Amino acid sequence: MNIFPESVSTYGSGIDNLFWLILAFAGTAFVISLFLLLYPLFKNHHTRVKRASYITGSLGKFHFKLVAVAMLIMAMSDFIILFAEHSTWEAFTTLPKQKDVEYIVTGRQWNWIFTYPGRDGVFGTADDVVIDEPNSELHVPINKNAFFQLKAKDVVHSFFVVNTRLKQDCIPGRTITRWINFTKEGKYDISCAEICGIAHTKMRNFIVVESNEKYDHFIDSLYNQQAATAGNQQ
Repeated sequence: MNIFPESVSTYGSGIDNLFWLILAFAGTAFVISLFLLLYPLFKNHHTRVKRASYITGSLGKFHFKLVAVAMLIMAMSDFIILFAEHSTWEAFTTLPKQKDVEYIVTGRQWNWIFTYPGRDGVFGTADDVVIDEPNSELHVPINKNAFFQLKAKDVVHSFFVVNTRLKQDCIPGRTITRWINFTKEGKYDISCAEICGIAHTKMRNFIVVESNEKYDHFIDSLYNQQAATAGNQQ
């Protein structure tokens, strides 16, 4: 049984596997430490030991060896985790050479602002489409490399799409680019994983992953509506 939400990104399963590896090492260390803490308490209970004994330190070298072995095992487990995480971390942080779609996602108190580049594919031009509404949706095509320019307007936010395992802090004054390749159609939560103010818990938007045909139809409708609105304003 998988305790995690369903993974819908190409690197999500690798992050899940890394979690289980870390849990295995940390859980083992926890159980051993708990045993070493509790066992002497029961073994030397006052009903079993009538009188306290004086420890001379004659076993100092033996105890030192035990500590050294424990430290060596912990160091080896850390190196194993570092080795195992390298490929996962590289896949997560390294941007693919092929960029299929790109968006600007800006965190502000208390919703995510989505910016589409318009028909020219360039941000910062007149045909950009900005969606700035609570509970709004960002549409993304399936099986495409979607790039996200992550920003923040006011305070630190954290862009968290739990079904993809992508969590990235958004820092005012900086632009951090991350990517997702979605493997399943659906509607997925975008939440803020950084306490950002009194309405932090209400900061919830959505990503809609759809087929290329549905996505193209949505984009055409969105850009046509934008063009019509701009024409009426002139």
